[in-house]
Amino acid sequence: MKVNKGSLEMKKLIGALALMLGVTFAGPALSAEPVEGSSIAQQCVGCHKEEVKTHGNHAYHGDCASCHVKANDHAKAEEARENASAADAPQSIKAGVPESKQCLTCHESDKKRMHFSIAEHNKAGVQCTDCHGNHTPKVKQLKASQEKGGKTTALCATCHQDVLAKFNMPSHHPVKEGGATCTGCHDPHASKQATLGGKNEVCTKCHQAVRGPHVFEHAPVVEDCTACHDPHGSPNRKLLTVAQPMICLQCHSVATNRHGQPAGTANAATNNTARISGAALRDCVSCHGAIHGSSIDQHLRH
Repeated sequence: MKVNKGSLEMKKLIGALALMLGVTFAGPALSAEPVEGSSIAQQCVGCHKEEVKTHGNHAYHGDCASCHVKANDHAKAEEARENASAADAPQSIKAGVPESKQCLTCHESDKKRMHFSIAEHNKAGVQCTDCHGNHTPKVKQLKASQEKGGKTTALCATCHQDVLAKFNMPSHHPVKEGGATCTGCHDPHASKQATLGGKNEVCTKCHQAVRGPHVFEHAPVVEDCTACHDPHGSPNRKLLTVAQPMICLQCHSVATNRHGQPAGTANAATNNTARISGAALRDCVSCHGAIHGSSIDQHLRH
């Protein structure tokens, strides 16, 4: 029997078109049945309208049951309570607020949060939900005094009131003025030991003019900027923890062969009872200007 090649090609084309049409019209019908999580979310909408307005359409958090571990039991219990009489109504079950370990099941690969297990906040028992609202931001509206500082500073200040007070001191980092933020220096999801760099690396990101290495180093500067400076605020100039000259005299004794000693006593052997001139107890950096390090003078004078 001879087969017409043209009719065979036509049958193949019709078959292909029929298959495509079947997939097109059947596809929505097959996907119309929601998965369990989205079904629960639809039930949640009935009561939690405000939460759904702000959070229900989130790309990742749209499924209530993915974070609220008891959402299924909560929904079933509420449905049973609606259908039962007041006397027979079962006890309500809370949907459950997610803990940090549950949040990290999704966020553990996020490079900004991968060190949270050794973070200072985690060690102190702070949960993700203490800073991050499940459905709305923790800080919804700023006070007039917080507008320049922003919501991040306002959020940190809800716990760190002692630090917030330091930004009112005469010398302070301009956080309230909007020139700096808490997270510009602090990583809330990591530990101080989570990076190879120390505190000085954080400071010198902005204060590059005092960054080393220098030929002649000032030991406290190399070790820790906060040995002399309070990074949040101080009543002393330049964020100094103690005013000059006392901050210098905590480590340095006043040499007897210089610093304005009386004539004839420059090289005399003393038992530290010689009177010190007032010139030696004024402003140390007037002479030792290269206080952070020098490339030409071991006494850090220039």
